[in-house]
Amino acid sequence: MEIERKSFSGIELKADKPGAFTARIATLNVIDKDGDVTLPGAMPDGKTILISAYQHGSWGGALPVGKGVIREQGDEVLVDGEFNLNTDTGKEHYETLKFAPDLSEWSYGLRVLEVDEESEWSKNPSVWRVFKRLDVFEASPVLRGAGINTGLLAIKSEKTGLTYAEQAETALAAVVDLVDRTKSLADLRRKEGRNLSTANMERIAGLRKAMTELAGELGTLAANDTEEKGEELDEATREYLIGLRAIHKKSEEDERENKTEL
Repeated sequence: MEIERKSFSGIELKADKPGAFTARIATLNVIDKDGDVTLPGAMPDGKTILISAYQHGSWGGALPVGKGVIREQGDEVLVDGEFNLNTDTGKEHYETLKFAPDLSEWSYGLRVLEVDEESEWSKNPSVWRVFKRLDVFEASPVLRGAGINTGLLAIKSEKTGLTYAEQAETALAAVVDLVDRTKSLADLRRKEGRNLSTANMERIAGLRKAMTELAGELGTLAANDTEEKGEELDEATREYLIGLRAIHKKSEEDERENKTEL
């Protein structure tokens, strides 16, 4: 079974207990941004899960920043959790979400255990899958997710922001997350005998072009900064910059070929 992620917005930080929060991670019986519908009872009610570092950073090796318990309430699925304030990263996550709780969104890692092909939702051409039973094993605050009406519902803390290093790590985790999600979606469609939609293919092409251009810019910035300082590059950095330039050059060549064909 493929590991996937779903994202939502809405979180509440508990004023009576520092570090505690309630996050809405799913809304039931609605079509989310991936075209999926989650049925009541599909989520593992009462299961304790880990809270991953921002943008699912724990998938890349970062330590979890807390834990929580899943519960279904009406047409919502909530996680009653607590950030580990005994760690720097746990406290930073807590403080950052307190700074802008209304702008937060949440994502959770899942495995699809059972889909409902007989549901009325299945007859809707806008619906891709109808989830009847899921396994959820982690949740994470993210920039933007696939879900409808999710996020932070309450939190209490001091206000801190991200350092440049933390923002860089967050951005990298987001890119890795997006690539993994794209692979998972493409593999699933192939197993079903289908291809990615034209809209998604256009998104992928646009993302590839944008990331390649950004990679070239970063490589140039790093190389220029090093040359101005007269610093020697270590082998790993040199290989990295060579790789960025090669990607950028390949993108330019592909673009020229496409224009020639047109």
